[in-house]
Amino acid sequence: MAEYYDIIYSKRVDYESQADYIEQIFAKHGKVKSVLDVASGTGNYTLIFAKRGYATTGLDLSDDMIQIARMKVGSAKNPRFFKMDMRHIQLLDRYDAVTVLFGGFGYLTDYKDVEKFLQGARSHLNPGGLLVFEFWQNSAINPAATGPSGHTSVDRVEHNGKLIIRVHLSKYDPITNIHNVKFDHYILDTKGKKLLDTFSETHLLKTYTISHIRELLERNGFQSLAFYSGDAGNTNSPLTGATFSTFRVLAVAKITKSPLSRREPEEVESALGQKH
Repeated sequence: MAEYYDIIYSKRVDYESQADYIEQIFAKHGKVKSVLDVASGTGNYTLIFAKRGYATTGLDLSDDMIQIARMKVGSAKNPRFFKMDMRHIQLLDRYDAVTVLFGGFGYLTDYKDVEKFLQGARSHLNPGGLLVFEFWQNSAINPAATGPSGHTSVDRVEHNGKLIIRVHLSKYDPITNIHNVKFDHYILDTKGKKLLDTFSETHLLKTYTISHIRELLERNGFQSLAFYSGDAGNTNSPLTGATFSTFRVLAVAKITKSPLSRREPEEVESALGQKH
């Protein structure tokens, strides 16, 4: 999907306005001059932060995404991009903020993965640094996605003589809290309507509750500071607290002195009601 990612999302996402929203969080909760952008994709947020003066590094597991991000940077030294698993962050530098934006956190589908990420983020933050990440909230899932047929929507974009049609089918399992999203892509010649390319991808993302995220943060050495609505990140939008109906929630946390004593992952998930 990397080849068509920016073409599709440039029509759907106002990255500059959302970066404005994140900067409000930076200003309210910390002093941020450097940013580690995890699950950075093709680097849209990472590049904006760098353009605005932050020393910025982007990480992503996808070779294709990282290659596109590096092409955008060219010969510039800021930002830097590395192929890296968000569960195993290994860099020499520390940062004033670690971010995971636009749903990337959802790819951590079990407690062990979340713990690995949080410990990696913790070890790469400066004292007083912020962890800012977006997660999808259980209570705001489209009800149609829980039905047997799921929820279907379509994106259509024309670009350089090509018509890109993306059909996405979402199915949500309220027992496992896993959101299964299948993307079917059809690339056509706009003149002859000839099919040039077609492919499918399936993405599995986990949803969470605010109380679950707060518990996970505390168990791994973070104090939650705020939960904001990521749905509200439009031009000149003030920071808005997340509610039960907020789908995209932005969690903001900082490091505590030491993690709380940890239970086994199975105990934590059971206590939080994730298996019932």
